[in-house]
Amino acid sequence: MSTFDKFKLKTNPFRMTPAINSSELIWAGFPEIKEKIENRIKRSIQIPNSSLILNWGEYGSGKTHAARYFNKISVLKELAGTNSVPLSIDINFPNSKQTITDIYTQIIDKLDILSLRKMLKDKNVDIIPVVNLITDSIFIQNVIKLMFDENTDIPTFRSYLYKSAFSTSDLKKFATTGVQRVFSSDNDLVEFLAGLFSLITYQKKAYSCVILWFDEFESISTLSSINISAVNNFLRSIIDKTPNNLLIFLNLTQSAMMDVEDLGEYLQEAVKNRIKSGVELRMPNNDELKEYLKELLNNPIYQNAPKADYFPFD
Repeated sequence: MSTFDKFKLKTNPFRMTPAINSSELIWAGFPEIKEKIENRIKRSIQIPNSSLILNWGEYGSGKTHAARYFNKISVLKELAGTNSVPLSIDINFPNSKQTITDIYTQIIDKLDILSLRKMLKDKNVDIIPVVNLITDSIFIQNVIKLMFDENTDIPTFRSYLYKSAFSTSDLKKFATTGVQRVFSSDNDLVEFLAGLFSLITYQKKAYSCVILWFDEFESISTLSSINISAVNNFLRSIIDKTPNNLLIFLNLTQSAMMDVEDLGEYLQEAVKNRIKSGVELRMPNNDELKEYLKELLNNPIYQNAPKADYFPFD
């Protein structure tokens, strides 16, 4: 008899890291933390404003799990109710010399352009007049219009966004639409993302809001002063240029090297003032741990024969 058979388990419920497959992600215990995060998301679904939220806790307190769990489309649909569902994206905070480019690339990696086109079309979003309202940059307006033009080849446009394998001849084709250059600065990337987010959440028709989860935000302490300044500029600018329907979570791991109070060394006043609230993911007491264990062990994803107790523990 295997260990799993002996303990009536389908698989090991005690993962080293949260599951990647959304079907394997569940929430157990910690009802107060779950409610706080749910309320922040519900608020952004219902109210047209943008917010910056700090989540903090020790290693293993569940920050990465929360980011992945609340990215599940089934969870977001339940929170949205009769409203449009949010577009949620989780980002591993990069430790690199091109921090903003890496953040931008992670976001683009997770965007399905065909699905975005279909969603806006199904929700009767009139793209051209809306784009003209959400940004005053003619260049960015033309890029976004090109993105949602059904005659634009998606693989070619993706190459344009990545600036990879994008030839001069391809750019000449785009030039007739007013797109005469590729993105050349962090400001271009922020302007494009802000315009895109504002378009797809316009009047909450297609998507109610965009949610960005930055995991391992404590890595900001390892960046150069130039990149720390770039991250601050990105956060300030993306909020300012997307004044409606953007929710950003920053997951911070407290450790001997970094605590919440230490953030003052890395975040400028303009960014700190935009952090309106926070969620502490503290370690559980005995009763909270027991509640967590019971819900975890008796979830059908792990237990063959739920007993509503702590089996195989006593």
